[in-house]
Amino acid sequence: MNVIIRFIQANAFYFFFGLLQIICLYQVVRFNSYQQSFYFNTSRSVAGKIIESRQTVLDYFRLKSMNEQLMRENLELRKKLSENFMFRDTTHYFTHRDSLTATRYTYIKAHVIQSSTNRINNFLTLNAGSDAGVKPGMAVLSPGGIVGVVFDVSPGFSLVLSVLNSKFRVSPMIPELGFREGFISWDGKDPAFVQLNGVNKFEKLRKGLKVYTSQYSPNFPDGVEIGEIANFSVPGNSSFYEINVRLSTPFTRLGGVYVVKDIYRPQIDSLNKRIENLD
Repeated sequence: MNVIIRFIQANAFYFFFGLLQIICLYQVVRFNSYQQSFYFNTSRSVAGKIIESRQTVLDYFRLKSMNEQLMRENLELRKKLSENFMFRDTTHYFTHRDSLTATRYTYIKAHVIQSSTNRINNFLTLNAGSDAGVKPGMAVLSPGGIVGVVFDVSPGFSLVLSVLNSKFRVSPMIPELGFREGFISWDGKDPAFVQLNGVNKFEKLRKGLKVYTSQYSPNFPDGVEIGEIANFSVPGNSSFYEINVRLSTPFTRLGGVYVVKDIYRPQIDSLNKRIENLD
């Protein structure tokens, strides 16, 4: 305490000078309209920047919860998409049906906790497994488009065969051309592009055409975006195009995804096994 008192006594002149300066500034601002206007405008500007900086910091720490909320909203919207429903023909029934449609697809929310894009055969790991209802063969989507197919599961996690895998295949369609042939694969080069194979050179392609999954895709719902045609050419005497499709899914920064549960898949698989047994 004595040290503080001695410090104040030794610097009393400076403290008194500072007090007088504050009083003078107050008087100048109080009795001069120009200085008063300048003071209030400046103070509002500084206060605004401080509040803006504070809000930026708060928004940063809220990103996780905001992303979770967006994932939930996207999931609810995706459940309402028309491709999740099947038309049910009521002419085979004598009793009245409440709806002409039946839900076919439901979705399980998950997050990517590990992924790769620099190998020939890339995989992703999700934080949802068999305990959440995930099974091998289920399709995986991002808010932007296709991601891959579940390859293996454990109770808490699942391994996904990525679109960026040489073993991945999916049937495409180009609605503007009425095209539903060929297959999508990856050549192991650029993680932003996949290749569309089996398109006859007489098809009237153009850059920017959207490519989607077709109804012939065994794992994916019909009409999920794959990407858009970036460039194409016909090599030599080939009858088919070489086509690069720019993926709509950003694989280098994947976060939240949806695992697709096909409610009718067990019935379809059962019928396919009967066909195999006939062979």
